[in-house]
Amino acid sequence: MTERKMIVVLMCILLLAACHSDASAINSKAGTYAYSFLKVPVGAKAPAMGGAYTGLSDDESALYYNPAGITQIPGSAVSASYNNYVAGIQGGFLSYIAPWGKRAKLGFAINYVDYGSITRTDVDAEIQGDFSGSDIALSVTAAWRWPGDSENGYDNEGNQYDDNGVPRQWSGLSLGLTGKFIYESLDEYNSDALAVDLGLVHGLSDNRTRLGVSASNLGFQMRSLSQEHKDALPAILRAGIGHQLKAAPLIVSADVVKPFDNDIYLSAGLNLVQFQPLSVRAGYSTIGKNYKTDSDKDNWAGLSFGLGILLKKLVFDYAFIPYADIGSSHRIAISSRW
Repeated sequence: MTERKMIVVLMCILLLAACHSDASAINSKAGTYAYSFLKVPVGAKAPAMGGAYTGLSDDESALYYNPAGITQIPGSAVSASYNNYVAGIQGGFLSYIAPWGKRAKLGFAINYVDYGSITRTDVDAEIQGDFSGSDIALSVTAAWRWPGDSENGYDNEGNQYDDNGVPRQWSGLSLGLTGKFIYESLDEYNSDALAVDLGLVHGLSDNRTRLGVSASNLGFQMRSLSQEHKDALPAILRAGIGHQLKAAPLIVSADVVKPFDNDIYLSAGLNLVQFQPLSVRAGYSTIGKNYKTDSDKDNWAGLSFGLGILLKKLVFDYAFIPYADIGSSHRIAISSRW
């Protein structure tokens, strides 16, 4: 077995071992971890595909899902996305990616969430005005392609697919590492933390299949909202696969995700690239069961839909995600590559 294959196998074993830990023990901690915004997906392409993006990770939002994926970005890139979430919550994700030598990339990102105005009540449920809250994470990422692998997955003009809709150069191994500073403000209280993300993407020799694993939010809280104790971070383990069908211009993906504070859930996505520069996307995630309320809207929970437009150096993405009776989320993203 080559050294590269050993790395891939080892990371997969570690991830599967964590995924098979005691689910009941994890479930007992649901909702008790800090910085829940770190679990909210960013961008628009990945959410439209049900969040099944660990193996693909081929746009700027890879900084969130799998940092190794940014090696597939040609040249430099800048992106911005906006999430109109439920209950008046809004979020944004800004990123910049640049070459670092011949086979490495550097990435910088800001992940921000604003919770808007929240009603303040006393112990007798009497309204005492309102307050606000927000979260922000600042991150720096470095990713490397393994020596001997293809330069990137794009042609000289930044197009990701050839004339037949087949992705270019899916083969090769990439590793990624992210360090981030996390800050939370809630009324007059605040807290902060440090964390790292790790990722690996390995493209098989068929040039149509890509595997990925990542571990996110591994770190510790430096200062808590409470003086009595410090909270754990919402670590997440992911493993996924992306595959370009040979018989059709369709990319399929699937992920298994293990949040440390909840059960394992599965996600799957489709990306139809037949009508380039237009892409049509759809996905499903079993985490949708958490949004069901025994109403006639329950059938929509877990589903997602979206579109993408690739115009040489500009990419536009949109995603719509229904949450049954809770509401729905609209996401838009734009990126420029040069």
